[in-house]
Amino acid sequence: MGNTRSTVPVYTGSVLSANLIALNSRYQISIAPPSLFFRTLNKTGALPLSLFPLSSPFSSSTIMGSTRTSPFSLFSILFVLATTSLPALAAVKELWWNITYVKNANPDGLFERTVIGVNGTWPPPPIDVTTNDTLIVHAYNALDIPTSLHHHGMFFNSTSWMDGAVGVSQCGIPPGETFDYVVPVNTSGQWGTYWVHAHASGQYVDGLRSPVVIHPEKEAHSYDAEYTVVLGDWYHKQHSELLDEFVNIANPGGAEPVPQAPLLYFAQNDTYLGPKSGSQPSGSTTAVGFNENATIAFEPGKTYRLRVVNTAAFAAFYFWIDGHEMRIIEADGTDTEEYSIDMISVTVAQRYSVLVTARNDTNANWAIHANMDTVMFDTVPDTLNPNATASITYSSDASLTDPGTVDAYADVPDLNLVPVIIEAMYPPVDSTYDLEVQFATMDDGTNHAMFNNVTYNTPLVPAILSELSLGQNATVQEAYGPNHIVLDHLEVFDIVVKNGDVGKHPL
Repeated sequence: MGNTRSTVPVYTGSVLSANLIALNSRYQISIAPPSLFFRTLNKTGALPLSLFPLSSPFSSSTIMGSTRTSPFSLFSILFVLATTSLPALAAVKELWWNITYVKNANPDGLFERTVIGVNGTWPPPPIDVTTNDTLIVHAYNALDIPTSLHHHGMFFNSTSWMDGAVGVSQCGIPPGETFDYVVPVNTSGQWGTYWVHAHASGQYVDGLRSPVVIHPEKEAHSYDAEYTVVLGDWYHKQHSELLDEFVNIANPGGAEPVPQAPLLYFAQNDTYLGPKSGSQPSGSTTAVGFNENATIAFEPGKTYRLRVVNTAAFAAFYFWIDGHEMRIIEADGTDTEEYSIDMISVTVAQRYSVLVTARNDTNANWAIHANMDTVMFDTVPDTLNPNATASITYSSDASLTDPGTVDAYADVPDLNLVPVIIEAMYPPVDSTYDLEVQFATMDDGTNHAMFNNVTYNTPLVPAILSELSLGQNATVQEAYGPNHIVLDHLEVFDIVVKNGDVGKHPL
């Protein structure tokens, strides 16, 4: 196997168990709250795309009237994959995303603003694939700033330059150019609930985000139908304005911008559900039902899977349904044994699937609640309603039950969740890395988040591109700076995370 080494760009995510995914000597780390102690093992993958180095010939073509330059001959690669490597039932699912500004979006009914959408619409379309698929997203940047797409929680084994993190795994897509994201769903061994979002500056705050569902060949649990429940927070200002206010000498305490509203809406398959009958949405978002204009249909006695994903920038949510019990069956892409619960807490980027069995009567419709956790807000404006309420419809003639109140919010006791597929324990640890999360005002007078008193600055050259171009020097620590970790191949190591903040903080 050899004693190869590689740098480790660190990404944060929210998964049931922490795994270091070795991307053929290119790695991704996902760290799960609430655990503070993780063990990881380097593993290698063998996706044929790893055979094509950065120095591969460039290819050009024309799309939407502009010239596209891409760092890999992707279509020739895909032809090889499609004809030699994919299983008999595999499919290549292509999506053509023209990333554009969309005017007059008004999902909260309070304020029309410009957002970032896809193909002239907002929200960007949900993605629905199976484990046999290779997903290709042809992302054309029609914005006036660089952008990117990050498929959150999904593995890019041997192709981490497709992961979309600007400054770490790729450069931003320049305005007027296209990048073809090849998402190897069929080789990742993953299924479940995920999402895709911009990973350049704060662009996903402006709306470039949507859910992703990967269906396995056979589900671990039985149910009759499913819906995707999308949670989000909503700001009336552009992300650039919010960043200027946040990282500012006038805000030395680092108070995060508070959203103007919560969002709650639904998708099924690859389509968002429209507003319920009789509602009057406004702006360019009239085709989708949000909050009180959103509903899902239940039939008596049937069991439904609700895939809940928090696409917010800042707000955590508490989610529950009046008159119905929920059973958790998935956490961040990991199937779990059924776990009965009345309420789930969903922090930013987390995903849960719950089973809900419909009632046997149709005399009433029932409220679905998604309340923002305002404890995270430095101030709660008097104008903010932090609670979003949608509904389950049993009958168009029935009225909505009185939502009432809850006595207290409760977090998911996720240490009680048992995965359906039990992973083997890792071998004894070779090394340990301690990371303390901190927030402090630095010499520039602004507040910064830090690991071990070091704040993050985006490198001019993405780390993965440096690694691919340095040849025999690719494993030299000094090539990347003091805060990258260089690991031996198949090294097992522990990450110990300490929360130095005054409040709970997911990673």
